[in-house]
Amino acid sequence: MGKFDRLFNARGIAIIGASEDPSRSGSQPIAALKSTGFQGGIYPVNPRYQSISGFKCYASPADIKEPVDVAVIALPAAGAVEMVKTCGEIGIPYAVVLGSGFREVGPEGLARQNQMVTNAHAHGMRIIGPNCNGIANIHSRMYAAFGSISRPPLLQPGPVSMVMQSGGFGYGLALSCRNAGIGFRMLIASGNEADLTAPELIDALIDDDKTEVILAYLEGVVDGRALMAAGERALAAGKPILVWKAGKTRQGIRVAATHTANMTGSYDVWRAAFRQCGIIDVTEMEEVTDYIRALRGKRFPKGRNVVVLSPSGGSAVVFSDAADKYGLNLPTPKGETMERLVAAVPKAHSHDNPIDLGGGGISGANKANFQVAVDALLADPDIHQLCMMTPTSLGDRAVAGADVMIEAVRRSDKPIFVFSTLLHDIIGDTLDRYDRAAIPVLLSPVRVARAAGMLATYAEARNALLARQAAAGTASVSVPGNAAVISGDAAGALDEARSKAILSAVGIRVTRDVIVPADAGEKIDRLGLSFPLAVKILSPDIAHKTDIGGVVLNVADEPALRSAIGTVVGNARRAHPSARIDGVLVSEMIADAVEVIVGVVNDSVFGPVVMLGMGGVLAEAVRDVSYRVAPFALDEAHAMIGELRARSIFDGLRGRPACDVAALAQALVTIARLAFDQKELISELDINPLMVRRRGQGVVAADALVMLKTALA
Repeated sequence: MGKFDRLFNARGIAIIGASEDPSRSGSQPIAALKSTGFQGGIYPVNPRYQSISGFKCYASPADIKEPVDVAVIALPAAGAVEMVKTCGEIGIPYAVVLGSGFREVGPEGLARQNQMVTNAHAHGMRIIGPNCNGIANIHSRMYAAFGSISRPPLLQPGPVSMVMQSGGFGYGLALSCRNAGIGFRMLIASGNEADLTAPELIDALIDDDKTEVILAYLEGVVDGRALMAAGERALAAGKPILVWKAGKTRQGIRVAATHTANMTGSYDVWRAAFRQCGIIDVTEMEEVTDYIRALRGKRFPKGRNVVVLSPSGGSAVVFSDAADKYGLNLPTPKGETMERLVAAVPKAHSHDNPIDLGGGGISGANKANFQVAVDALLADPDIHQLCMMTPTSLGDRAVAGADVMIEAVRRSDKPIFVFSTLLHDIIGDTLDRYDRAAIPVLLSPVRVARAAGMLATYAEARNALLARQAAAGTASVSVPGNAAVISGDAAGALDEARSKAILSAVGIRVTRDVIVPADAGEKIDRLGLSFPLAVKILSPDIAHKTDIGGVVLNVADEPALRSAIGTVVGNARRAHPSARIDGVLVSEMIADAVEVIVGVVNDSVFGPVVMLGMGGVLAEAVRDVSYRVAPFALDEAHAMIGELRARSIFDGLRGRPACDVAALAQALVTIARLAFDQKELISELDINPLMVRRRGQGVVAADALVMLKTALA
């Protein structure tokens, strides 16, 4: 278990504030430890008792002479603060503080909580909680816990460990897994997380040999990057992390000057972070249980192609509909595979995919032929998963199907799923055999497709991570610090010219621009630019120039240019009389391109986050966007592009040339590196539009806005 071994595998537990009253938090850990047969030391502490539940009761933890690794503190808040100090002084390494009255009650409680942590850290002690239900090691029957965790129905031993920020709902989720036959290793209710946090606990569980899958219920974390780091480490180790993130509304959207901030919702960023580090996002009880059962077999597909075998045409159709939603392909078997399939089951209603075997295709009489068909399909390198639909099969059909699938598991490393609506009281023996073979049996074709899609996505994330690690990371982009190109005398927005200068300095091509004085009038000299041109007001105080008439496009000649300059200046002064006007920016027009918006916000949980969306004036209304936490590599940049609903526009539609997607991906990587390296300086960045030109011609930033956190020297 590594650094937390004594927390998760305690030799002895002191229950401070122990009680004989079964309703009290100081009684329930003792009852659970005794009734479940914990083999370590159980040491009640309360000077009012001589013994509790048959165990000697101590006046102080200092009186205990045997090893104590965990102190369960069931005292009022003020007493808990001092008791943590006492336990730290005598060398107890961990405390589980059950009670409330800390941060959750306001400033006074927060001060108590901070003092308690200070007391603990002064002696090298770590704290779970406060305001928590505690922890349990189901394998060793160690219950440093109270409430639902410590009383029936108790969880069964198994390979899943769970971290939960809500003891009540979290344990309800664990019980849902229990009802689906899923066993647990560790259960940790982290409470206020005054000291030990969910990301740190998740990271510790990766090192536990008996933990194969990690489940977490999270309402929020302070350090999102620590969670992502744990996600990547678990992904590399092949230990999937499933997270149910609560609080997914757009309530956290900030009102800011950039399009990017207006287009970013908190859950958008969480989901992007999960995708980036391989954490599996879950949103329903049945999704959790289905995914854990699918992951238990440790079989990860090499692609997204699925073959479906069914005696029920309806089941196959329902699966096919769901396959599209979850990104699965249903290729028709070809060549030798089709020949072997037809020879084995010649009377199938259809040999396409889904393969409709008809009523007798899966039966005791036809079992040998069905086995040949299954083996042929699983031997095909173009097939990555197999799903068998047997919604109401029982008797010899259920047994024959199970025999063939279990044998197939022995012969192939590809994932196999079964759909059946028959419950344990009808085909219990068959379901038990599937369970022992780690073949998930799910209750609808849609749930099978969803779980198969999850496996494919998880496998893709793991392969991408391992490839990045093999390549020893990504190339660094050199970015200037407080260089001359990042200039200004106050926090806030830089004007377009200064913003573009930053982009140009890191290798992002920008339009050719000329700054003209706002009062140039008839004195405009040759600009060295070809018509048509764009004319824009240049002001750090006007973020959305189009909204106030501060932009004129397609200016055709010099008279029109003079008129446009007067127009944008006049409109700006009327709309914002106090705005600073640094002049007018005259820019080349880029016509042969697709517009996208690329932006950066500093998220309160994850730090710099890059957003990519379809650009133009409708960007916020359409919200065709994707996100990644900065920095990231080219594979993630291409994945961002692929997530856009309008992705196909880059391939060229209705005679338009294909766009330079490679250049767009490289620009995203460069901007992500800029955002990360300059996170103490740049708060937001907005490129709208970034013009994606035809393949081979790169990208060009036509407009940009950089927001600074602090004044520059």
